[in-house]
Amino acid sequence: MTFSAHGSDLRRATSQLSVRQLRLIEAVARQGSVHRAARSLGVSQPAASMLLRAAEQAVGQPLFSRDRRGAVPTGFGQLFIERLSIALAEIDAIDDSAADEGRPLLRLGTIPRAMQALLPRVLARLLAEEPALRVSVQEAPAAQLLASVADGMLDAAVGREVLQPGGPGSPRFGDLVFERLFDEGTVIVERAKPGRAAPAVRVPLASLHARDWALPARGSFARELIDSAFTAAGLLPPLPRVESAVYASNIELAAEGTLLTLAPATAAEAMRRAGRIRIVEVDPPLPSSPVFLIHRGRSHPLAALSALRRALLEEAPAVAAAAGRRP
Repeated sequence: MTFSAHGSDLRRATSQLSVRQLRLIEAVARQGSVHRAARSLGVSQPAASMLLRAAEQAVGQPLFSRDRRGAVPTGFGQLFIERLSIALAEIDAIDDSAADEGRPLLRLGTIPRAMQALLPRVLARLLAEEPALRVSVQEAPAAQLLASVADGMLDAAVGREVLQPGGPGSPRFGDLVFERLFDEGTVIVERAKPGRAAPAVRVPLASLHARDWALPARGSFARELIDSAFTAAGLLPPLPRVESAVYASNIELAAEGTLLTLAPATAAEAMRRAGRIRIVEVDPPLPSSPVFLIHRGRSHPLAALSALRRALLEEAPAVAAAAGRRP
């Protein structure tokens, strides 16, 4: 019996095994040997070896190459283990729901900027519509969220589309669905003068090069965006006076001092209306970035995901429109 790398083949293989065998396979892959995996699971090595042999017989192929130094996944074993993480994550989620008298648990990931305006509205609506639902929210960078949805650690995420490790044909990401919610702008902000909400001011980007900045670390979405903008203008990217990964902290720094920083348009507009910051529009303008609902499509059975999807698609346009309305 042989298997291709197609997702349906791997799912069929996974379904033939017991939970005990699945956890053993995952432990062998993580520990690098049957002996260490057996010890981590509290079983004897002979029992672990017998379980692993039975699993390989059930799926029809070796999952590991074993020698005195340990165990290394075969080519098929690596593909199988990628699918295995999804199965175990689903089992853990069922266990969590069973421990709470069967109340469904929605595991939702989000980039931090989506928690500013969109998700509070969506979650308030979702919890009102689904009285028994519990929601676990994880804020993380887009690449981490993508991997967590693909591996079954999250049911869905609100994030950006990023380069997928292994390429677009990788089975790990092949089942993911990206539904565009809205385009999120990123703006530059500074302290507002006392008084009513200040209108935006427009300046050449080059005129801000010598200013002091509070920026996230290199490699982050916002830092790459501003670095690319200055590079395209023929200038070196600014070296920040303050470097902080939390955009909300950077906005507070800008609102209280002389620093410039970057902010999601939704967050900036709320603080502009409160009279705390002024939005600095630049020429050329900073590009917007699409925000997606990311999930595993029809392969996911959780009914709450449909309700989440509906709420996001209905609320997102209003949130995006509010961020774009400035006098």
